[in-house]
Amino acid sequence: MSRSLLLSWRFLLRDWRSGELWLLMLSLLMAVSVSTSIAIFSDRLQLSLGRQVAEVMGADLVISSSKKLSEEVSQAIEDQPVEQATVLEFPSVVMAGDQMQLVSAKAVTLNYPLRGHMRTADQPFVADEVTEDTPAEGEVWLEPRLFPLLEVEVGDTLLLGEAEFKVARAITLETDRGSGFYSLSPRLMFNISDLGATGIIQPGSRVHWRTLIAGEAEQLATFKSKVEPLLSDSEKLNLAEDDREDLRGSVVLLKQFLGLGSIAAMLLAGIAVAMSSRRFAERRFDGIAVMRCMGAQQNQLMQIFVGELLWMAVLVSIPGVIIGWLLQVGVVKLLANVLPPWLPEAGPLPMIVGGLTGIITLVGFGLAPLLRLKDVTPLRVLRRELTPAAAGVWSVYGLSLIAMLVLLWYHTGQLLMTVGMILGVSAVILLITLTIKAGLASVQRRLSGQPVPMPWRLGLKRLLQEQGQTSAQLTAFTLTFMAMALVLLVRTDLLERWQQQLPEKTPNYFAINIQPAEVKSFQNFLQSNDINGTTLYPMVRGRLIEINGLPAKEAVTEEQRNHNSLHRELNMTWSDRPRSEVKIVAGEWWQPGDTGEISIERSIVEHLGVDLGDELTFTIAGTKVTAEVTSIREVQWESFQPNFYMILPEASLKGLPATWLNSFYLPQQDRLVLNELVRQFPTISLLDMDAVIRQVQVMLEQSILAVEAMLLALLLAGLLVLASAIEASLDTRLREGALIRSLGGSRKQLVIMQAGEFFILGAFSGVMAVVGTEICSGWLNVQVFELSWQPAIWLWFTLPIVSALLIGLSGWLGIRRVIRQSPGVVLK
Repeated sequence: MSRSLLLSWRFLLRDWRSGELWLLMLSLLMAVSVSTSIAIFSDRLQLSLGRQVAEVMGADLVISSSKKLSEEVSQAIEDQPVEQATVLEFPSVVMAGDQMQLVSAKAVTLNYPLRGHMRTADQPFVADEVTEDTPAEGEVWLEPRLFPLLEVEVGDTLLLGEAEFKVARAITLETDRGSGFYSLSPRLMFNISDLGATGIIQPGSRVHWRTLIAGEAEQLATFKSKVEPLLSDSEKLNLAEDDREDLRGSVVLLKQFLGLGSIAAMLLAGIAVAMSSRRFAERRFDGIAVMRCMGAQQNQLMQIFVGELLWMAVLVSIPGVIIGWLLQVGVVKLLANVLPPWLPEAGPLPMIVGGLTGIITLVGFGLAPLLRLKDVTPLRVLRRELTPAAAGVWSVYGLSLIAMLVLLWYHTGQLLMTVGMILGVSAVILLITLTIKAGLASVQRRLSGQPVPMPWRLGLKRLLQEQGQTSAQLTAFTLTFMAMALVLLVRTDLLERWQQQLPEKTPNYFAINIQPAEVKSFQNFLQSNDINGTTLYPMVRGRLIEINGLPAKEAVTEEQRNHNSLHRELNMTWSDRPRSEVKIVAGEWWQPGDTGEISIERSIVEHLGVDLGDELTFTIAGTKVTAEVTSIREVQWESFQPNFYMILPEASLKGLPATWLNSFYLPQQDRLVLNELVRQFPTISLLDMDAVIRQVQVMLEQSILAVEAMLLALLLAGLLVLASAIEASLDTRLREGALIRSLGGSRKQLVIMQAGEFFILGAFSGVMAVVGTEICSGWLNVQVFELSWQPAIWLWFTLPIVSALLIGLSGWLGIRRVIRQSPGVVLK
């Protein structure tokens, strides 16, 4: 160990025993523990949410194909350490006695599904339960609406192809059935080992193969890199998080919010470290002056104190990581009733990054104040007022800024949000600096021109005399309240969006294939049974064949060629007026009676490169329909409302075959009415979304709790920043208080002066925090979270008052030592 490091260690032990380091080490401990706990909890929660999305798809990823996978691909899958299951879907006709019905048959292996579970019931339209098994050989499970259509009961037999099966259960939920609203035919599920006995699958049969894959994140990444290059054009690999548009938005929003919370927490921790480091440096000015008189060199002193800082970082990082891990364990235990019954364990990376966060935070925020120590002169021994000016530390701040940018990018995964927040904070700091100079100049003029009560006058004069410290404290207070208010505002907007996403009585059933002649009688049935149904929507199915006169697959890039919209018929509708909840992001809607126009959903622009002015040609029931893209819409797929990729004017689709779609809400206790609905309208396809909605609601509840836990962590971090800022000026306040008391000042005057100063700082920082919050929240809502934004008027009234009261109370609690301390003790 070098001599400088040894001296640094001795100084560290001395300062620890004297109590000089507790605030700085506590601030650093908070930086490490909070960032570690957030990183681990966020990582585990994101993994669990990803797993829940996978549960809705039945696997972590799926390979879809129109035929059995090639031997090469099958062997590559066998070589990977992942679980796999096979699902085969095809349309067929099932017969029971004299009844016959078109069904969507599904053959599954014994380990289906790999993620999530199915729910079944002993009878149709009764209470269901989770099941861990699959149909046994010789058994079939039917969707509830098939029972009245086939006039069968549990225990009866039916014929599928050449094989006879026994009806065993009613299926109420398939994990992967919810991936689209338009799986039209009712479901029949059987064991894949019975497939040969049916004799249905022949060369040329219309069959949809799906290979389900499940494994750990590292295994899936390796699997994708090994297998995906081997797939043909007819074989498509889908990840769980990319497959469910109705769930993806909520997961992405939660990830972004946790990232924002990480930025705010690290900012608060950095402020606390900077304020504590400043006090740590200022209390060493006198000691260094004496050491300089004894012959110590600048470089030697800097090596000692920087070494002490590094010793501190290393020693605090280890317990900080442990505390961070324990904190997230405590949060998981506390939220055990609402979090998933299992949470994937986070890898070692969040803990490593948490430890590095502490070191980088200390160096980035704490080194700059220590650099002032090298400018302490021996003359300070005789002239105590010779305080070294702030050092030129732009290189230190620059390197620290880059390091913090990388760390925040890791925590958030959002480069745009990270850069934007850093630029926003920098702009707020500049605004604070300029405002402080103008504000203090105004106060100085007011003090010289108007009478002010003496205690308040003394407090205001002190703010003028200690402009450097005033600026530092105001910056710390402003950024603290800004970070907390910003997270609170975004949290409120997110909760409102999630609550609007699934309001009470969200439609839980979709009725599809309603024939035009049945529309009126269907509406009458809903009204007579007091069922709350939404508007009926016409639905036309067409295939996109041309883009700007070129065949669709030739008009797009090779990567875009794999998009599902080019390989299947699309569900389209007509409307001469946009729905109230539709958001037009580009272009304009047409007028009633217009033709040749089309409105497309925004993701089509991203996936196919189609934009305003392009011409799309569809084939609908053998008829070609060409339309120009005149508007682009944003669709909230997670709303569980009927949504369409393509909308055309009614005149464009007039005379083409169409069916109608309706969604409605039905309480569980009234589900038996569905038997009568299916009997009266046997051609209607009924899709039960109740279980999927419940699953999404659980995910949203967990997301809300994660948001609340983040707010609590930020509150604790903010309180520590306040303590650091107050403690940083305590030495000066002790000396001033002793002088005022020795010159005849009363305790009451001292309390008013000191507490009044903090009330002024609090109110001013509250106003500045509101300005910064409005700027940053507007940018975040529009550019990152894609939420609507409007000024938070209530914040302009509440935040200055709350910050004045909170900082004033905190200041009063912090300066009680100033009031109680004997002037003689301090002056000695």
